[in-house]
Amino acid sequence: MKLLCEGISRRFFRNGKNTNFFNAVEKTFFELPEGAVTEIVGRSGSGKTTFANILSGLLTPTEGVLLIDGVDFFSLPDEKRSQFRNKNIGIVPQGQTGLSSLTVLENVLAPAFMYGDGKEKESLAKELLSQMDLFELCDVYSNELSGGELRRMSIARALINSPKIIIADEPTGDLDDDTTRLVLSLFRKKADEGASVLIVTHEHDALQYADQIYRMEKGVLSKEG
Repeated sequence: MKLLCEGISRRFFRNGKNTNFFNAVEKTFFELPEGAVTEIVGRSGSGKTTFANILSGLLTPTEGVLLIDGVDFFSLPDEKRSQFRNKNIGIVPQGQTGLSSLTVLENVLAPAFMYGDGKEKESLAKELLSQMDLFELCDVYSNELSGGELRRMSIARALINSPKIIIADEPTGDLDDDTTRLVLSLFRKKADEGASVLIVTHEHDALQYADQIYRMEKGVLSKEG
């Protein structure tokens, strides 16, 4: 599944003496290819997360078009957009996320229950949790997890619907070296199987897994190499 940005930008408005807006993402043309790992690096505040949220369909751009397999994603009605995103895009958000009222297993299965029968994917959820070394915590509630455990849970949750597009924002931020390599190898495997994978990262270890690398600085995206 091919993702293409045509002139995407994002402007935020604010109250200030000198200006009432700033561009978090300048006008950007970008393609996320199938079967490849693409990485975006850059300093904190450079616009990486804003851009990733647009590509994930979580944040509407100020201007420009996001095409997914030729379809203008943001022109879809809200319900269809939500269904499409849930089925096709696996999102690992920045930060630690989990529904505290659900167990680890239930958290991972949540996207599968939204528009389908999550029971059918319980074995896959357990397999993903095993890969993330969380199987023994299936019945633990998410608010009992450490930061690194929450991160691993969110990765398993992002993969539960076998998405064709994976967008991961700092997915290894709370992880030790061994788990970082495990996670990056898993994303590499998903790309080799045909998925379009985007990793936003500051980890130097991640670069060896990438097919192409971009840098974002002050909202401007440029390709390296």
